[in-house]
Amino acid sequence: MIKDVRNVFRVQSAMSCNRFLFWLKKIPLIRRLFPDRLYAASAAKQRLMAVVEVLKILSAFAGKFIYLFLCCLLPAMLLLEDAPRETLWLSLLTALFFLSFFGGAFLQSNILTASLVKYTCVRQMGMSARASLAATAGREHLQSFVTFTPALIVFAALFGPGWWEGLLLTMQLAAVRCIGELFHVWVWDRWEKQPGKSVWYIMAVTVLSLAGAYATLLLPTPLPMERFLFNPAVYIASVGCGAWAGIWLLRYPHYQALVWKTCRAENVSTAAAKQNAAQAAFRDVQMKDSDLAAEDAGGRIAALKGYAYLNGLFFLRHRRLLNKPVKYALGIVAAAVLLGLGAVLFVPDTMAEMMAEFPVRFLPIFVFIMYLICNSLGQRICKAMFYNCDLSLLRYGWYRERKVLLRNFTIRLGEVAKRNLLVAAAICVGTAAVTLAAGAPLTGALALFCLAVLSLAVFFSVHPLFLYYIFQPYTAQLAVKNPFFGILNWVVYFLCWMCLQIKQPTSVFTLLVVACTVAYSAVALAVVWNRAEKTFRIK
Repeated sequence: MIKDVRNVFRVQSAMSCNRFLFWLKKIPLIRRLFPDRLYAASAAKQRLMAVVEVLKILSAFAGKFIYLFLCCLLPAMLLLEDAPRETLWLSLLTALFFLSFFGGAFLQSNILTASLVKYTCVRQMGMSARASLAATAGREHLQSFVTFTPALIVFAALFGPGWWEGLLLTMQLAAVRCIGELFHVWVWDRWEKQPGKSVWYIMAVTVLSLAGAYATLLLPTPLPMERFLFNPAVYIASVGCGAWAGIWLLRYPHYQALVWKTCRAENVSTAAAKQNAAQAAFRDVQMKDSDLAAEDAGGRIAALKGYAYLNGLFFLRHRRLLNKPVKYALGIVAAAVLLGLGAVLFVPDTMAEMMAEFPVRFLPIFVFIMYLICNSLGQRICKAMFYNCDLSLLRYGWYRERKVLLRNFTIRLGEVAKRNLLVAAAICVGTAAVTLAAGAPLTGALALFCLAVLSLAVFFSVHPLFLYYIFQPYTAQLAVKNPFFGILNWVVYFLCWMCLQIKQPTSVFTLLVVACTVAYSAVALAVVWNRAEKTFRIK
């Protein structure tokens, strides 16, 4: 058993080293220092393998500190101004509980996840499946425990009552991770199903994790997570169940069959992964026969002419594809409104106080929310327009004429904005409904909040369409080739994140949003008029 584990470690290290060599050979200035013969040079490769392992361990240690700060502590520091250290510690514990104890433990399984190492060692080299899992999944859990320990100790010493709570948390987290692994293996053993491959399961765990970690920051007082996690009964029960789960996993007798059934060639092949990614990209834009037979209710499309008819027909036939994300967004808004109305029933005074301050406190956050909702919808529409319309028509010179491009741009902008404004209007109506139900007044600040949200919907309708016409980033295989497209998207994402740092009155913030929307729309129209004739083409 120990010998098999050692061999799996060697295979895993060799694969990591080969990947490291491959990427080093991609760097222009130094790739000559790493010739192909290094792949077979045993002595040099052994030293490089040691370097790779050290780098992986150091990055894992640094990653835990970054994770605890960015994901668990920073949101509380941004939303809870001048919060005392105790409040920040409780917020960190709450985020850690939902993201790591719940989401990290139950979202995916290291044992059931297919990997090239498992496939090579078990299916191709005939090694023991138990040894392979001990060297892969066992190593992941051990590394998580070792690297989380100093990070949690430091954060507990800085924000909590002392370093010892960090050590206790690390042990408890390791135990809960074992319970999560047992859950996944038990479901597989019982029904041969992998919860981590179910879209609905992933969505449910992800939404609950994020909601628990960050929506609880909106409560007037943080959850008493320290009292819960360090309650003697809860702590002993969780660690005890984790120890029992670890013993159960060590004694599980069917690992060989488990690996053979879950770790197939199509799950680990690079070519298969690329093919699946390509199929996923096309799945967003593929049409059905029923889409082509969509009826023009009332003859509205038939009454149009020219490019208005072309685009009207396009959006009619793509109604199923393009309205689906809108329905999801409206469903999320409806769920949030129902949650707010439910909170009004249980904590009316707290909700009245929170909704009175809602426009001032949460308008910067909605810049980021509108980016996530509206920008993704706009990019989906642009991808569908390219694959099912522009990819064919761009081969004709008349379709690339300046007047034609601007006409199509304005028509499509109206269609994209119509869908985004529907989501924005639902947010405004829902906010007003919760405000009235809580007994808070409908102030001018709320009206400015609604104006800003509607302006953001327009802004994030212009942005993806503008980038599409100026950079046209897609190839015929829907791959994104233009680097400036990704860079500018990242810049806008960063600016939206930076809006969380802006501390301005609602009136000033709304004025900035409206001014940016008007200016950006004007610049987009001007640039499309002057440049799209040269940039809007097939690549």
